[in-house]
Amino acid sequence: MVIKLFDSEDQAAKAVPMGTSRKLVVKEKDFLLIHTSVGFVISDYLCPHLKEPLLKSKLNAFNELICPLHEYRFNLKTGSESANRCSFLTIYQIALKSDGLFLEI
Repeated sequence: MVIKLFDSEDQAAKAVPMGTSRKLVVKEKDFLLIHTSVGFVISDYLCPHLKEPLLKSKLNAFNELICPLHEYRFNLKTGSESANRCSFLTIYQIALKSDGLFLEI
């Protein structure tokens, strides 16, 4: 299933400035849209460790999302936690096309 999130990359960047994230609810499921230095990433909203919301997470220089509860670091390409202390964070396919930004689930 492909769902259009924004009409353009500029619209997405205005809604989610570089280095920040935003909760999205799509089809009654919570997601986290993250704007990194290498583009947009969409992950599950909750940390796979103890289900802490990742909205207050931070990004580091290695393009990892750091959970605010226990500082677990998740690779935003693979979803793996840096020290393999918990299961992977689900990273969803995202497509940037001429007519918008799309989530593929």
